[in-house]
Amino acid sequence: MPREGHIPFEELGVDFGSSMTPGSLQPYTREENDFRLRFRGFVKKEVFPVADRIDREDNVALSKEVNQKMVKEGWVKATYPKSIGGDGLGVVHRTILGEELTAASYSAAVTYGASACLYGGPVLKFGTPLQLEKFARPILQGQLGAICITEPTGGSDAVGGMRTRAVREGDGYTINGTKRFITNGSIADYLLLYTISNPEAKPHQGMSAFIVPAKTRGFRVVKDFELMGRRGRVNSVLEFKDMHLPRENLLGKEHGGFEILMEGLDGERVFAGSQYLGISRSAFEIGAKYAAERMQFKKPLRDFEGISFKIAEMYANIEAARLMLLRAARMIDGGQRATKETAAAKFLACDTAVRVCNEAFQTVGGIAYTKEYPLERYLRDIRIGQLSAGSSEIMRFLVQREMYREMGY
Repeated sequence: MPREGHIPFEELGVDFGSSMTPGSLQPYTREENDFRLRFRGFVKKEVFPVADRIDREDNVALSKEVNQKMVKEGWVKATYPKSIGGDGLGVVHRTILGEELTAASYSAAVTYGASACLYGGPVLKFGTPLQLEKFARPILQGQLGAICITEPTGGSDAVGGMRTRAVREGDGYTINGTKRFITNGSIADYLLLYTISNPEAKPHQGMSAFIVPAKTRGFRVVKDFELMGRRGRVNSVLEFKDMHLPRENLLGKEHGGFEILMEGLDGERVFAGSQYLGISRSAFEIGAKYAAERMQFKKPLRDFEGISFKIAEMYANIEAARLMLLRAARMIDGGQRATKETAAAKFLACDTAVRVCNEAFQTVGGIAYTKEYPLERYLRDIRIGQLSAGSSEIMRFLVQREMYREMGY
């Protein structure tokens, strides 16, 4: 029965994932849904109980511990090739991991995703067999990775504004430059570093990618930022000063880094979209459950049109974002170019998440502004989504550019 007065969160009885009706599950295969349910069991046992602590204590160690448990239970290896000990599953499965993990803790999901997906994805696709053994297999053993793209002079203009330089010297390269906003930067064991290797050429023709072990001489962590949200994960400023790397650390071809970056960004956007889906779902489930149980003016909140319409719109927008995200993931798994689709899915899922978190917050009311409910955490966490992994404005630019290109303009 609906209740008068404040409902303590622990008594609300939210079963995270309950909003996934048969219609939500239908786009996935039976195997994919079985995979989801197994991983959801892991998340409920290992991640939900520590999610608040990760945030309130800004506890990076706990986020790393979640990743270690994912390694131990075999979840990190799920989307890695069988040739290096993985299960050989694809991007769709990676979006399931991202959604379910973020439904509990965005910070833990970011720590895992920046390592296993954003660092691991390009290394797996473009690495030599030796590089896979040396630089990808350790991720399956619990070490962490990070990607280094953004610089003080280039955020949305990451390519044109890139100032980090790699110069051929002897049997390798000497690198100088600074990167910032690097997730996992100060805790990563390996970095995937994008640099300009031919300043005389246009950036997309003169960029290279290198794998940097964190113990390399000349690499230095300048600082970690204090963050508004997604607390419990690391975001760093990194410096590379006269750092020498052997040629074997070059990923792909010399000056071929732009292709690696573009493919990596498509994968990053899909994984980011899965995170937005997870946080949307959790916020929605809290709001919907609260509206069903909370009494005002002698009837449950859900009986008021202003609230019931919010619930319906939240559900519809989440499921629309899910379908677009799933389409993009299946395209990548099928070997298709999906820049337009991943950019569209990314901004739609993120804008939906911002709106859903805000509407769920509004539905629950004043108690949502306290730390007794996780909705205030969701609002702090999600705001960066419209900036990170490419701003919502840049995503819209990419969509229209690719659309007109397909139309022949």
